[in-house]
Amino acid sequence: MLIFAKDISHRDFIHSAEDQDIDIKKYMDYQRCLFPYTIVRAGLDLAYKELDDILNYLDNGNKPPDDSSRQEYPSDIPGWYQSRFPWTAGFIKIEDMHNLLVILIQAMDSFRTHERMNTYHLVALYDSVHNIIELYNELLKDSPEKARDIHLSQDQPVFFDDFINNYWAHLDWMILSKPDYEHAKHTERKQKIELAIQQRIGDGEDPIKALENTSELFSIDESSFNILRRGLILQKYFELEPVPLNSNPYELLNKEIASGTKFGLMPLIDSEFISNMYHQKKSSTTHISD
Repeated sequence: MLIFAKDISHRDFIHSAEDQDIDIKKYMDYQRCLFPYTIVRAGLDLAYKELDDILNYLDNGNKPPDDSSRQEYPSDIPGWYQSRFPWTAGFIKIEDMHNLLVILIQAMDSFRTHERMNTYHLVALYDSVHNIIELYNELLKDSPEKARDIHLSQDQPVFFDDFINNYWAHLDWMILSKPDYEHAKHTERKQKIELAIQQRIGDGEDPIKALENTSELFSIDESSFNILRRGLILQKYFELEPVPLNSNPYELLNKEIASGTKFGLMPLIDSEFISNMYHQKKSSTTHISD
């Protein structure tokens, strides 16, 4: 199983303060109506099917294979890939993305193991999850019976921005780029890193050197650094890091911390839910207007 910021196999979260605050209760009711594992897995399945269709089309001399069920094929495949997987396409070739999806799907099917992801995995999942949520939310409005076939939630729209805030550890591949969504949970780190890079460049450092020095300061991992500098993609970057079976990758979330709210001490996971609840409430829309 892939390790996220929170356990995607767990959906019945109970917040320590939800009986004391109606807004927290409402937010947690929404979280409990989601199926996080299904959201990720359905996103992977859709992405794999789409890329598999396109690559089979290319292998067949730009002709639909006899066994293809796809109705239409794009005339501009690089343009389609860039539009359909905008972040991934900026860093990973379509053939490599296909291979990466296979690795991620296999890990999702393994419930007796835990695998830690790097930035290449996170960016591919980001686009994949975005596409399935967008499809699902449209179906809820136009064809609810078809939406139930995907079943990402209990018939409730899924807020992509909030899902990323809760389940992604970071969005470091977006450094020095403009996100399409607010992602307020990750904005503070992004802004600090960008400021440090810009200050170093202003002091005369080469941009790549400034990025490298900033990576050390903010513990940006090797995969993030490589993706930001558009480095050569080595096979090691597609490999997942196995975590011992007897370990609990989510143990830290149960540690009690000062929440900075009237509720005082609470588990870290509860404090994060409150923070993300406020982010969602402050966001006027699910997508930033241009």
